[in-house]
This record gives sequence, structure tokens and C-alpha cells, in this order.
Amino acid sequence: MNYSELINEHLIDLNVKAKTKEDALREVANIAFNAGRVESAEAYLNGMMERENTSTTGFGGRIAIPHAKIDEVIKPTISVVKLEEAVDWQAMDDRPVQLLIALAVPTKQEGTVHLQLLAKLSENLMEDEFTGALLSADTENEIYQTITSIFNE
Repeated sequence: MNYSELINEHLIDLNVKAKTKEDALREVANIAFNAGRVESAEAYLNGMMERENTSTTGFGGRIAIPHAKIDEVIKPTISVVKLEEAVDWQAMDDRPVQLLIALAVPTKQEGTVHLQLLAKLSENLMEDEFTGALLSADTENEIYQTITSIFNE
């Protein structure tokens, strides 16, 4: 898989207003839909909500990794949303979430791509330098460079 195709600056929004987890996930779904990465924003939102209802994707450190494996994904995608104000996510550390790194993966690729992406992101989210760079980023390019750097290691 060519990881550089997973994300671009059109899949990053650093100024999202959301009052709830569902509002934030709706923004993620709309970004992926508007970028032509999913056939249906509603299907992607529903997939992410189903996953959240199973267990939280609030990783800790104010970051969540919402994700969905659905047939409506056109192309595997990473999108990033930074919330203007953190929202409650029932995260592992009980802190509200400010940054979402969302994954959309086609059902037919779920076993390989999905697990590879989650593993790579989770591994790097344990590193303070990586999370600090994401949380302090002021531009879409900074987020893009930080995310893509982990796939070039």
C-alpha cells in the first residue's frame, strides 16, 4: 500500500466546532465525503458511531482514533480534525478529546489495512514528540507532514 495516498491537506481541518462526539464524527464524515473518499457521509458516520458504541476510541492524551470498516469507502483514508474546544469522549484517561485521527477502510481490506494503520498510529501516539507535534500544529501542512513521517520510517 502507498501510505502517502491515505491523507492529503483536503482531509485535514484544524478549526472544527463541535459540542458532542457525534458532531465531531459528523464533521469527519463530511470531510471524507467532500474529498471523494467515501460514497456516503451518513454510512461513514454510522460506522464510526457503531464502533464508538462498542468501546471508546479515545486513545488518551486528548486524542481519539475513530474508525470504520464499511463498503462505502472508495479509498482507504486518514483524516484529521482538530476541535476548537475539546469534547467528552469517554477516553481511556478520562480527558476530553481535541484531536481526531480518523480512519475509513473498505470492508474488503479490513484485515490488512485497518490493522496496519491502527498499529502504526497507536505505536506513534505513545511518543510524546509525535502527539505534541500533532496537538500544537497550526497548519494543515504541519499535520500532514507529521502523519506521513511515521509511514516513511
